[in-house]
Amino acid sequence: MGRTVVVLGGGISGLAASYHLSRAPCPPKVMLGGSWLQTLEARSCVLSQELFQQEAEKAVATQLGLKEPPSHCLVHLHKNCIPQYTLGHWQKLQSATQYLAAQKLPLTLAGASYEGVAVNDCIESGRQAAAQVLGTESNI
Repeated sequence: MGRTVVVLGGGISGLAASYHLSRAPCPPKVMLGGSWLQTLEARSCVLSQELFQQEAEKAVATQLGLKEPPSHCLVHLHKNCIPQYTLGHWQKLQSATQYLAAQKLPLTLAGASYEGVAVNDCIESGRQAAAQVLGTESNI
């Protein structure tokens, strides 16, 4: 069975592609998209399957040392798939958190919009929010 490399897009605009390379028991994963894809869109570049595959192959060769071309390729463009924080996000979040505390508002911020978009970040955010609401906050 051939090697599978999954290429997932990130950021406000993203791409997701998977393609098969020969010889590997486990599929490595590569992230592409985000500002790279936004730059291409801003320049009105043609967003072709060939371009995505070329970039994925370059990333796999550079980052994982896999130089062999894929035996199969499937490319799909997914827009608005993963949130991307804007410049100054952390300062705005800190300001909002301080305001909520100072005003003693009964509001807890949790989820991908605040401190991480990955599933594990969202789970931890929810755990911390629940602990805060229940008054069982820990400093872990």
